[in-house]
Amino acid sequence: MTRKFSIALLAVFVSACAFTFGEPTSWSETTTATVTGTVTYRERIALTPGAVVEVRLLDVSLADAPAKLIAEQTITPEHQVPIAFELTYDPADIDARLSYAVRAAIYNGERLLFTTDRNYPVLTRGHPDRVDLVLIRTSVDAQ
Repeated sequence: MTRKFSIALLAVFVSACAFTFGEPTSWSETTTATVTGTVTYRERIALTPGAVVEVRLLDVSLADAPAKLIAEQTITPEHQVPIAFELTYDPADIDARLSYAVRAAIYNGERLLFTTDRNYPVLTRGHPDRVDLVLIRTSVDAQ
């Protein structure tokens, strides 16, 4: 081995040790991750004042059981769709063997105006951590 190669190898080893045994990273860097995306709908209808968007990250692995809530965000939109969302979750809550999906709904008070009508898978089984949701209108008089 040449002297330069030995020194370079030693430097890599010392760097690896410093990384492994050095100061831990901050709590937020190691315990949170995000799923991001947008919520929109195709109808040419403006959101009503007071509308609220609810977005949820769910464990949808069990077919005959309610989905388990992993994270959620409630948004009071300041503009029309598309509306961006960011769901923050603990990566320890995610099991690579299970299935996860994002669902959303738009409410005006207690009244459901729009909702997702299909599965939007995320995180595991090759699915991304970003998803754009297209909601459907739930009733003709939803306006």
